[in-house]
Amino acid sequence: MGKLATFIAEMLRLVFLLMLTLFLLGNVEQSIFKMLYGWNGYLYTATAGNFLVFFVIYRNYWQFKGWYKSEKNQKLKPVWTRALGILSLLLILVPFAVPLLM
Repeated sequence: MGKLATFIAEMLRLVFLLMLTLFLLGNVEQSIFKMLYGWNGYLYTATAGNFLVFFVIYRNYWQFKGWYKSEKNQKLKPVWTRALGILSLLLILVPFAVPLLM
């Protein structure tokens, strides 16, 4: 396969993995929220946190398992991995804390 074809296949794989990750994490968070509070919440910040989780997992693991190989592929630095992980955790937990403050 040519370089362009592997790039396109990798982009399709990236979009599929992104949709799958956001769908699965979103459903888990929504069901936990409904179990705790009895109503569906608006988990907008959690979606941003899930996107950051996907970004970290993709950059540190999934990009090396794909079809597109490049010398520019590299893992995130550990500092960035930790910082984005903490930020994503905070963004995911915000919707769960807001009803407690009301």
